[in-house]
Amino acid sequence: MSNKLLSPLNLNGLPLKNRVIMASLTRSRAGVKRIPNALMAQYYRQRASAGLILSEATVVSVQGIGWQQSPGIYNSEQAEGWKQVVNAVHDQGTPIFLQLWHCGRASHSDFHPEIGLPVAPSAIPISGDSIHTPKGKKDYETPRALDTAEIPAIVDDYRQAAVYAQDAGFDGVEVHCANGYLIDQFLQSKTNQRQDDYGGCLENRYRFLEQILEAVTSVYPSDRVGIKISPNGNFNDMGSADYRETFLYVAQQLNSKNLAYLQVVDGLGFGFHDLGDPMTLSEFRAVFDGPLMGNCSYNQETAETAIANGEADCISFGRPFISNPDLVERFANGWPLAPSDDMSVWYSFDAKGYTDFPTYQEA
Repeated sequence: MSNKLLSPLNLNGLPLKNRVIMASLTRSRAGVKRIPNALMAQYYRQRASAGLILSEATVVSVQGIGWQQSPGIYNSEQAEGWKQVVNAVHDQGTPIFLQLWHCGRASHSDFHPEIGLPVAPSAIPISGDSIHTPKGKKDYETPRALDTAEIPAIVDDYRQAAVYAQDAGFDGVEVHCANGYLIDQFLQSKTNQRQDDYGGCLENRYRFLEQILEAVTSVYPSDRVGIKISPNGNFNDMGSADYRETFLYVAQQLNSKNLAYLQVVDGLGFGFHDLGDPMTLSEFRAVFDGPLMGNCSYNQETAETAIANGEADCISFGRPFISNPDLVERFANGWPLAPSDDMSVWYSFDAKGYTDFPTYQEA
């Protein structure tokens, strides 16, 4: 093995000690006020041998909430709480980006009763699934279609979230455009049936992301902003017949933005919509010249191959980091990975199944 995965990388001006990226993982330890805490700082510190850490998805507003006890970045108390996480990671010599999130229709009025129904580009509910709310497991509601005049305020929520992220010390931000959340809902024809400037043709469906990028890059330089997309995914009832045309167009538009990276969920372990052949990193490499990051279902060997073949510059790992806080060291030394943890404790709200995994040497 050539160990390209463990070699340093210049990520559009940001030096990384290796190409093993810790992917965003929703872990629900921020409490009901959604303020990051010392337990979260310990969790991220344990995993800071990664070249870059991407924080768990973090909501930019109350309206954007769709998960129990996930963190927020819409007030100064949350920004202050994030500082201890950032400092813990920086103490290990590792940069960290904050992932900005709005759940859109993947939410429920139980999360924000004072606001009411979740919002989306169109009034199309998630089918075939349910959601865990503060009041128990419930069916998804039919979301309220956003009025055109409401969209600028949501765009500004992203800008303000970037300001708070900068105050907290994050090296950059990742705009979450994947997995059936609000921006993905605008991008895809299955969930966007609007007749205004934000719907219909590809240019219009892309407009929401374009405006969010403009807002966020008024705070961070573009080379400190990443984008995550999931062209193959069916999570949150996604998958559009024109997926290939849509996501190649998105990548082409992003190519001129001088981004930190484009992260593509090309692996199928998180679900596949079966609407045609899966999109591959090589398709995106053909239209996107910046740093390219693969994600989902990679192991050390397949990650090494993707980088060696020039398909990716780095690979983000999610679930392997849960039970292997020393994932990079295990790769470097040929140590076996710990068994995958029981999913029932992934969201247990406390230290169990979170910070209690030993390193290989401790075990």
